[in-house]
Amino acid sequence: MSVATQTMKYFHFPVISIRRFALLAPIWVCLAIVAVPVAAGEISWYRFEVNEDKLVGVTDFGGMNHSLDAGDRLYVKGSHFFRLGADNRQGTRDDSRVRLFGISLANAANFPEEKDAQRLAQRLRKLGFNAVRLHHLDTVLSDSQEQPRGILTTAAFPSFNEAALRRLRTLINALKAEGLYVNLNLHVGYQFRPAVDQVTPLTPGEQMPFASHPLHLFEPRMISLQAEYVQQLLRRLELKDDPALAMIEINNESSLLGAWQRAQLDGLTGEYERLLQQNWQKWVLRQYGSADQACAVWDSCSMARKGIVNVKAAEAQILEYGEGWYARLQRFASKAMVKLGLTIPAALQQQYRLHQAGNGRRVLDYVHYLSDMDAQYLTVMRKTIRQELGDLVPLAGTQAYFGGVATADAQQYMDYVDEHFYVDHYDFPHQAWDRNDWRIRDGSVLRDGWPALLQRAYMRDLRKPFVVSEFNQAYPNRQSAEILPVMSAFAAAQDWDGLFLFHYIDGDNWQSAPDSFGLSGHSGQVVTAGIAATVFRQFQIRPLPEQIGVSLSPEIRRMLGGLRDGVNGTGFAGYLQSQYGLDYQHAFFSRLGVQHTMQAQTGGVIAHVARYEKNWSEDDDLWTAPGGQLRYSQAGPWLLADSSYSRIFAGTRSGLSVNLDTDKLLPMFSEKGRQYGVILLTSRDALPLKQARRLLLVLSGATAATQPNVIPQRPKQLINYEGQTAWWTLEPDVNTSSKPSGALNGSAPVWLERIPVKLFHAAPGKKMTVYPLDGNGARMKALPTTATRQKNAGFELDFDYPSPWYELVIE
Repeated sequence: MSVATQTMKYFHFPVISIRRFALLAPIWVCLAIVAVPVAAGEISWYRFEVNEDKLVGVTDFGGMNHSLDAGDRLYVKGSHFFRLGADNRQGTRDDSRVRLFGISLANAANFPEEKDAQRLAQRLRKLGFNAVRLHHLDTVLSDSQEQPRGILTTAAFPSFNEAALRRLRTLINALKAEGLYVNLNLHVGYQFRPAVDQVTPLTPGEQMPFASHPLHLFEPRMISLQAEYVQQLLRRLELKDDPALAMIEINNESSLLGAWQRAQLDGLTGEYERLLQQNWQKWVLRQYGSADQACAVWDSCSMARKGIVNVKAAEAQILEYGEGWYARLQRFASKAMVKLGLTIPAALQQQYRLHQAGNGRRVLDYVHYLSDMDAQYLTVMRKTIRQELGDLVPLAGTQAYFGGVATADAQQYMDYVDEHFYVDHYDFPHQAWDRNDWRIRDGSVLRDGWPALLQRAYMRDLRKPFVVSEFNQAYPNRQSAEILPVMSAFAAAQDWDGLFLFHYIDGDNWQSAPDSFGLSGHSGQVVTAGIAATVFRQFQIRPLPEQIGVSLSPEIRRMLGGLRDGVNGTGFAGYLQSQYGLDYQHAFFSRLGVQHTMQAQTGGVIAHVARYEKNWSEDDDLWTAPGGQLRYSQAGPWLLADSSYSRIFAGTRSGLSVNLDTDKLLPMFSEKGRQYGVILLTSRDALPLKQARRLLLVLSGATAATQPNVIPQRPKQLINYEGQTAWWTLEPDVNTSSKPSGALNGSAPVWLERIPVKLFHAAPGKKMTVYPLDGNGARMKALPTTATRQKNAGFELDFDYPSPWYELVIE
């Protein structure tokens, strides 16, 4: 995401501004047994920092990568990514499928010195990553040749910083040598300056919105300049036929349709309003032949300009219930019942119909127009890229959330579908990105984010690869350790093609403590990365055996676009439930996606839905996916993913409800802790878990930074935000006590949650030795023999030690 909402005068809508850059410092290994006494059921903390430069042994996952060469170039075949193979030809027998497990770099992190580029690439390789998303290259204008912070200078766009280009090319080379692809982002943050760039001026007194959203999508000179920027960037980085270039994202988090859905176009004034309306008038004339014919269909001949004026977002309400007093009554009654928590009767439920005439048809035509404008922009960018690079490199337009399923029409010539997903994103009650005034819910992807995650499966176009290029559950969320393994397990079951965590770092230096979205320094997440990567990249969890494909015609897609599907997360979901009986739970039992056709078809979907409804109901506490690899409990909640080579448990489970003798895959948490944990187990000798003699076990939970300027040192505490029990924040820093929150950029040392738990591992053998691992991943003194005992063709393990990872050796 890397952006935040502010209110600016110009459009009277949310405008994006960049996060403040983090303060970073070198990482040092640290393992100190410093426990903080707590009452039963609370968190017991210990100090632990991962040395990401020195990972060794079973914690080093770099063996999955190899240096990239011409045969590793990626392309799209069917609905997945493939590498060309040694013959460098598409569609031949030596091609092999690739999944991307990646992470973003933002802002100045894309321009490290040469020695740091190699260091960064080696770090990411060891953590299991095979791709890096180059994000916010264009946001900061930087003239410095000694320490560039952006690819562009302050001169007229596009003027390139030569030092930044050299450093970025050096970084790409270093990543390629370590087996990491790059995902190149084009328009992310550049904000056009009318006086400098000679683009259409704003109305006096108004300010250009962040990244010029959405003006850059329809102002002709802005589009022309972006095409020039793309051409020059690709040439200067010498990316033609470079195997490191896996994909390109053209436009981050922006579309005209998405802007209209968010009422952002309603605030257009001056020349930009006139330009958008002028293009709308031309579109209407092409579609209808004349204004008279159009207004006859719309019943708008008596309106100003016969109705050929920009349609306001509020006019889309007509699509929900229709026109007239009765429709207004339905709308009012249904909203009132929702507020009262009452079930809406069938007579008041939203209607899904394709308006053939009247103002509803006018709204749908306007959605069609905006989609065509988005397509025109993407066509210019696509042609520019293809002229420079050829037809192989996969392209995405923008994220599906910014317009919903209707973006499929604008992006029909794009090669893959991209999406973003966040759990418990920061909320800023007063000023955007005020690091000392923010709040979170401290939620869990397995509870608060679960429906939204499963609904992401609806956005997949079954003809194309599907990528989530941003996701996170950021610090100081106490369940943040769960996001990487849960995303890997679910994405593997859905057979998605790419995951990119947001992000690693976004500044100039290296972090030693958690900092908002950053993975570096966030030890509780770092220790989960390797196993999460293994599960996803090595196809350890089999895709769900059956697939549900929902057919959508262009008319239905435009109807959903008019219903603001791109901003109202329940829009498409509500349609699927109403028309097909599909709920978000179905994504746990079947692979889901959309088949974008010219004519809607429903027969096959109904049969699949009826079949799976027999296997579960709303009252079921435990869900078991076909094949048994995934199990989910609503009561915990918790998720168990079990494959031949790895096992994932994440969530909350009462120790009183577990019997290790009857359910050997589930943990038994001690009542001393909060009965929550992320428990990962994987083979490290290439043998299945049941035969493996060398394994890595991870026990992770909450991560905390240190409260600065306090002696003795202690973890920084999560507290209620201004006494509001539903909201949480960090206790204020001593030097900013007048503000309600502590800083999002934490101070070292790092503290991890101790996970007291009993586990069972089924494996033949006479003896198991358990080695706690230090911050380098190196063995420390083995645990006492009382920590393990042989039982029932396996070993029972009893953990309550200050380390998040362990090497298990079975004799």
